[in-house]
Amino acid sequence: MAPVANAAEASATTDSGIVQPYNWTSKLGDVLTGFQSHTWVDEAYSEVRFKGCDTSSSSMSESTAVDLRWRRSLQPDTSWGTKVFTNCFKGEDSISAGEWTGLSYGDHFFQIKYINGSDFGNSLSARVVAIDTTKAD
Repeated sequence: MAPVANAAEASATTDSGIVQPYNWTSKLGDVLTGFQSHTWVDEAYSEVRFKGCDTSSSSMSESTAVDLRWRRSLQPDTSWGTKVFTNCFKGEDSISAGEWTGLSYGDHFFQIKYINGSDFGNSLSARVVAIDTTKAD
């Protein structure tokens, strides 16, 4: 099965009924380490959320490492750091989120660095992926 990642402009409603804006939402289907997301223009703050995660292996401690990166033309991409997501593996409605601050203006994307602690051999799926650049919500 080919990896799936489709982006769309969207918003989401919280349990309290408050609508939260997202730059885009998507899903992941059987992506491998090294997978790079759709890009978004940002500065200062980004949050990446995964909901309902699963991996191709049956590990007792499922996790994925998400690296937020800044795409720079004619220069190597810059990493803003990696966050390890574990909570989204606890059920289809469970969410993991990582926040990055102090970002420079430009195109950003996330990259999957590890799945279950390994940089090869596993695939990752997530029912929902959401990118939020509005710290105020």
